[in-house]
Amino acid sequence: MVGGVSSNARERSDPRPLVLDDKGRLYLRRAYESQHGLANFILARVRRPDLAVDWTLADAGIERLVEDVGSEDDSPKVALRTALARPLAIVTGGPGTGKTTMVARLTALLIEQAIEQGVAPPRVRLLAPTGKAAAAMTSSFTRQRESLDLSDEVRAAMNVGAETVHRALFQQTRRDAFGRPTPLSLSEDVVVVDEASMVDLELMTRLFSACESVDRVILLGDPAQLASVDSGAVLSELCWGRDRQGLGGARQAPDFRARAKDVDTSTGLEDSIVTLRTSHRFSEGGGIGRLAEAIRVGDADAVLALLEDSSRPEVERCEVDSIDAVRGRLIEASREIHREIEIADTPEAKLDRMGLYRVLCAHRRGPLGVEALCAILDETAAAERHTTRGTGWWLGRMLLVTQNAPDQDLWNGDVGLIEDTPSGLRAFFPDGRGGVRALSAGRLPIHESAIAMSVHKSQGSEFDVVDLVLGDRVSRLMTRELLYTGVTRARTRLRIHATEAVLRDAVERPVSRDSGLAELLWAG
Repeated sequence: MVGGVSSNARERSDPRPLVLDDKGRLYLRRAYESQHGLANFILARVRRPDLAVDWTLADAGIERLVEDVGSEDDSPKVALRTALARPLAIVTGGPGTGKTTMVARLTALLIEQAIEQGVAPPRVRLLAPTGKAAAAMTSSFTRQRESLDLSDEVRAAMNVGAETVHRALFQQTRRDAFGRPTPLSLSEDVVVVDEASMVDLELMTRLFSACESVDRVILLGDPAQLASVDSGAVLSELCWGRDRQGLGGARQAPDFRARAKDVDTSTGLEDSIVTLRTSHRFSEGGGIGRLAEAIRVGDADAVLALLEDSSRPEVERCEVDSIDAVRGRLIEASREIHREIEIADTPEAKLDRMGLYRVLCAHRRGPLGVEALCAILDETAAAERHTTRGTGWWLGRMLLVTQNAPDQDLWNGDVGLIEDTPSGLRAFFPDGRGGVRALSAGRLPIHESAIAMSVHKSQGSEFDVVDLVLGDRVSRLMTRELLYTGVTRARTRLRIHATEAVLRDAVERPVSRDSGLAELLWAG
């Protein structure tokens, strides 16, 4: 028995570093205990009774805030009702389905309830796994706050920004008299985690431990995307039983209004999961949307057919005839983004136009990896500006921060641009409030070129046009989830540089992580 969750694993009185369970899975003891601890936290939370909600006020607010997205898609309203009622809400969906939009609406509804009851507005904490994802979450939340149909009082109370999960959990860790860290307890009323698929097992366990006194915990993410770099695939395993039992977004939503009258109502994980189905980034009937769905279900024939369909020019496969040919195409494509940035007349507009284009790679190393392509694309761009690339400090260079730097408020994954100022060249970065700040070379944290990025680094981003480079060699790193993640970064146009064999192999190679967490959560 570990943390209240039974296990048939062989337990010993003396500590052992490894644990072998009865399914033949071998764990590091720390990971094994984290997994059982997380299962306990989640099961305890979903078994709590529904939270008190003024449904008359809430339903009126939902009807006001949720525009009609189609008569058959009520998933945005179901997501709001679930997040209002349940101590744990897991809102999934593909790119552009409105997960962060749901959070802004939820916050507004909770504030309206507080105003009606004459109590203080709820304390909301927005978290994301990386600095880049936190900045994107803040930006999205701010846009939605300004666009929703709200009173001035409600809008003023929605002054919320996002931060990283690490910052929330580790920078505020207290220590006892012996210098040992003590468990952190978050004091907010609502904790929201965006891009939850990127959160690993140990970090998610720490998060749920810290949230024991939090009324509402909400996880947002896409379980079809790449899982965390570290151990675990928590979001996909949370959704495993729902998908296995066919309880996806089309299921009948619980009647929370009726259930509120029955304090003995039995609840479970299935009542906490909602899938948003309508994408606002691209049409599901368009080329990118259909390609993403074909990849998600593992239909390689449909993927190849879509990429060869001349009636869908927004998606295409470019044959890998040679390394030089691929590089030549990318050099020509990247010239356009540099031109667009150059003609923009304000720093804000220049940074905004960085989202027009990006090269995404499956590998960091190799002739078509991030490092090689950044070098050749930067060398070409610097030469065309009559600048020596070797300095790494030239007009128009796109930068990617690779190490957290709290003193500069820059985080791993943040992107910037070197531009000219009256004081000389400076690196421009968004300031999180719609403006721009400039840093000298000496103040920059560790960084690299951003013209080409790994698919992993691109998670949480979107670009108008994407060149996705897979190459001509089959690799175990190129999986269905990596391909899906890369494809869904594109808004309007996607070019995949890969042979047919490489593409087919990637579609047919799903990631397999068998941690046993899903069994603990969905047993019985």
